[in-house]
Amino acid sequence: MTVCLVVEDNPEHAAILSDTVALLGVQALHAAEGRAALTLASEWRPDIVLLDLGLPDCDGLDLLPELLTLNPAARVIVLTGEDSVAKAVQALRLGARDYLVKPWELEGLLMVLRREMAAVTASGKAVESAGPETIFWGSHPDMVRIREEIDHLARAPLTGVLILGETGTGKEVLARKIHEATSPEGDFVTLNCAAIPTELLESELFGHEKGAFTGAVSRRRGLAELARHGTLFLDEIGEMPLSLQPKLLRFLQDRRFRRVGGEEELSSRCRIIAATHQDLEKLSRQGKFRPDLYYRLGVVSFTLPPLRERRQDLLPLSHLILERLASDLGISARQLSPAAEAALLSYSWPGNIRELCNRLERALVLGRGSTIQLEDLQLPAHTRPSERSEILAALEAEGWNVTRAAQRLGLARHQLRYRMRRLGIVRPPQS
Repeated sequence: MTVCLVVEDNPEHAAILSDTVALLGVQALHAAEGRAALTLASEWRPDIVLLDLGLPDCDGLDLLPELLTLNPAARVIVLTGEDSVAKAVQALRLGARDYLVKPWELEGLLMVLRREMAAVTASGKAVESAGPETIFWGSHPDMVRIREEIDHLARAPLTGVLILGETGTGKEVLARKIHEATSPEGDFVTLNCAAIPTELLESELFGHEKGAFTGAVSRRRGLAELARHGTLFLDEIGEMPLSLQPKLLRFLQDRRFRRVGGEEELSSRCRIIAATHQDLEKLSRQGKFRPDLYYRLGVVSFTLPPLRERRQDLLPLSHLILERLASDLGISARQLSPAAEAALLSYSWPGNIRELCNRLERALVLGRGSTIQLEDLQLPAHTRPSERSEILAALEAEGWNVTRAAQRLGLARHQLRYRMRRLGIVRPPQS
């Protein structure tokens, strides 16, 4: 689910922006000050940021680099008055994607939002369809184990699954793979528990009868009903209000429910897959999430490792993403330079696979020459690799074949041998 952070101190403008974002099916978060924006950005790592440059506690131009440091994959749109267009242009140089001049027209706002949503979706698809099945799974032990367990899970189509992991690790991608492995008769249906107002969430999940509440002008089937014989994916389950959790628990136990305002008891045999980046066990101890629901959801639980722990998968994944992006964009494929590969391996990837796609797409589109260089990736300066890490990256990529690693680095074999001795680089013992 795409997340948009609205940073705007004017309540009227903030409400319009948030409502417009929500209408497009995007989860809207709001901050009226810079400090609150940084807190939300750190927790949620939003895909899109609508940033007002005139904030009460800071200058939006000063806040922009901090937001991009927290989530380099974020696509920032700055909001400015007619007398501050020069500042908006400066914001573009700092990494913003576009700017809107107040008072903005709804049509222009929608156009920008749809464009950025499409870009976020394209990055996700690049990961999902980057290549053979093995590229999503990779060789990380946790991913290998998850893949093996999914083969067994496919034989139990009603068993619930809980997927945990940081933002951008591919929780929805994994949920879809579980659905596909099960080969169900029904559809894959998604509900983001954080994107729907609390008072409408029950209706969205279970449906409602005509006249059940103001605005219910006709009967509506809920997503639980639409997912019959398929999969219901509950994203950001940690945001589900406590008042609705007992009804979800009952549905999990016997697959029966009633529409809001209805008396007829209905059933839906579907697999429930829930996902969150939050610590549900901690929320349970704090009284914010029912322990019995937590245990029921997690009959089978998977935790996706962050990208920084999947170093062995990073370069193969990057190469296939670049090939897919080049094909989709209709441009020539470009290879990564040794320095760029070393930088990818050195970086911590706070935005995980989603951030990797964003940086590779930017480097592919805006870079020059036949090879993607270190500077094309626009990584923070403190993450850039030393000569030692470049050499290690090349050796690991070539299976410690010194001749091929030297070719990758553009060195003669004896030059690489000399540098390895000088830097104390030796091949680690093989297990």
